[in-house]
Amino acid sequence: MKTSFRKVVMLLVCVFINLSLLFLINYIGKTWTVLRISDTLMLPTASFQGTIQSVCILSCFLMVFIDYKKGRILADITMFLVMLQNIATMLLTHTLNGIPGLFSSIISVFTVGVLARFYRKQAENSITDLITGLQNRRKFIEDAEAYVANRTPFYLANIAIKNFAKIADAYGLKAGDYILKIVSEKLSSSIDSSAILYRIVGSNFIIIFPGQKNPSELVEKIVSELNVEVVIPKNLSSSGNSECSCYPLLACGIAKFSGEDESYNKIFNNSDLALSLARRSSSQSVFVYDEKMQQEQDNRLEAEKLIIESLKNDYFYLVYQPQFEIATKKLRGFETLIRCKKPDGTIVSPAFYIPVAEKSNLILDIDDYVLMRAMKEFKPVLDQLKEKITISINVSAKNISKIDFAQKIEKIIDATQFPPDCLEIEITEYSLSESMQNTISNINQLRKRGVQIALDDFGTGYTSIAQVMNLPINLLKIDKSLIDDIENNQRNRDLVDSVIYMGHIMNCEVISEGVESENQLALLKEHKCDFVQGFVWGKPLPYDTAVEMCLSSDK
Repeated sequence: MKTSFRKVVMLLVCVFINLSLLFLINYIGKTWTVLRISDTLMLPTASFQGTIQSVCILSCFLMVFIDYKKGRILADITMFLVMLQNIATMLLTHTLNGIPGLFSSIISVFTVGVLARFYRKQAENSITDLITGLQNRRKFIEDAEAYVANRTPFYLANIAIKNFAKIADAYGLKAGDYILKIVSEKLSSSIDSSAILYRIVGSNFIIIFPGQKNPSELVEKIVSELNVEVVIPKNLSSSGNSECSCYPLLACGIAKFSGEDESYNKIFNNSDLALSLARRSSSQSVFVYDEKMQQEQDNRLEAEKLIIESLKNDYFYLVYQPQFEIATKKLRGFETLIRCKKPDGTIVSPAFYIPVAEKSNLILDIDDYVLMRAMKEFKPVLDQLKEKITISINVSAKNISKIDFAQKIEKIIDATQFPPDCLEIEITEYSLSESMQNTISNINQLRKRGVQIALDDFGTGYTSIAQVMNLPINLLKIDKSLIDDIENNQRNRDLVDSVIYMGHIMNCEVISEGVESENQLALLKEHKCDFVQGFVWGKPLPYDTAVEMCLSSDK
């Protein structure tokens, strides 16, 4: 608004100058034939009028610079008045003195037109995406700000091609541009004339739907219809020898501007938050923003901040839950569990920060912290024991699937001098879905070094029996969810019995976690489970207490 007002003021100043110059030209032409500057210097009136006319022409160019639309109209009017004045001068004086001025005016009109077209084209290019021909981010911001300023309700659909980076990496940049054009054309043909489509950056598109009607059903239909095979011409593919095809997968986040006091940036951020959920979801392509999402986002940011501060300032600490041989209640070892204590003494539940860490690379930092600290803490304890115990440490799917994970564990073992046969790495079934090849390679390398491998949360359904049978593991952990109702549910008892039997066929030992009652313990003993872990025999213990338990059990 301030820029537009400034332009109007500048144009009005130019108009005033031009009118003044035109009046001066006309006045001089009527009053003097020759302007006497001194006794020896005289200037013909026509020459002086030509000089003033040149200034007027320069002012016209300035108006086009200020605003190529309004400025050109005002410049054309000014030039038309100048031409009329030149013609009138020739008619009244019966001379050809006005021809040079008339000629320069005609050239100026042509020049102003060319200049205006240049600036118009430049303005169009500044708001047009070069690849798709759609309006770009700059134009979206202008339009969104106008809607917000006028308090006009609208819905904003933020659409992205989820697998665009993979397509571009596989087939090249030209193929990526081709996909963008195809998607933009299909989006354009799927919306009515009242909606406005933009490409803002990368594979992101924005649609503004004016009005109060929620477009989620329409957008879901558009997204599903666009999930079809796109054939990339061979001349656009990086392979260059044959046609290739792909399936662009679209995700969308929708946010509403209801006409209240909000900025366009807030609406866009809301849609972007909904889009991030759609990107991560495997079952839903379109999410509509609500306040719950914002709360979850705030919690995520708070959790990430807590993790970073805890790693930096040592707010994390470890507790150890004992594991026992079910037949003799002999101590097998401990599962290492991470906890967090703020400086004010507040204990933060792992349920608050671990799920957040698992969705980011922060879980790798947490894993490294736990591995290094647990092995450092228990190395001097193990040196005092006659019989070895096992320190079991959970590792995320992201970590175990990294190509250099085994080497990292070996470096920590070498740095701490921790006995490898006393270390057990716990992985989940989900680890196998990240990168089966890397995961199995890491497991094999660690097993050669003597490290034990436990498959945690077994029975949650991520992997097939065939996959588990081929894993070089030494311990199966039965998930707590299968143990909880074992006393009253025959189906659960049969399932647990099957898992124990399968584990023994694989030459693995089996441990049940989350055992909380004597009845559960008796049933597991009946089904020949090897070990138990749970509140029935031992809660997670502070380090000092865990050390005392080790030393007392070793006597």
